[in-house]
Amino acid sequence: MSKGLSQKNLSIIAQSLYLANLLAIPLISFAILCWFHLKFQRSGLARVHFIRSIQLTILNLLCIVVIPLLFVYLSSQSGDSMMLALFYFICVHTAFVMLGIINLARAMAKRLPLF
Repeated sequence: MSKGLSQKNLSIIAQSLYLANLLAIPLISFAILCWFHLKFQRSGLARVHFIRSIQLTILNLLCIVVIPLLFVYLSSQSGDSMMLALFYFICVHTAFVMLGIINLARAMAKRLPLF
């Protein structure tokens, strides 16, 4: 491990990459998150934050992409299903962003993530 990266710094990196995956650059930040997890496989606070970030990212994929697509494809009324899918997407995406912000604050305080 590099001398400049402590458990706290790695935890902050993990949660920051999770938020970047949701807000800015989805696939690239997830790849970087996985790479950091593989590179810094140690026990402790950082490992927990990396594992939780990866788990939440996979849950994001299911809840934010797959379920709205099911709304659209399985509904017989396209206008209503698009409205429902958009409303669902906005609410769930906002909830995951807020969870990421809380977990980032917990990483800065050297605490375990909520999820």
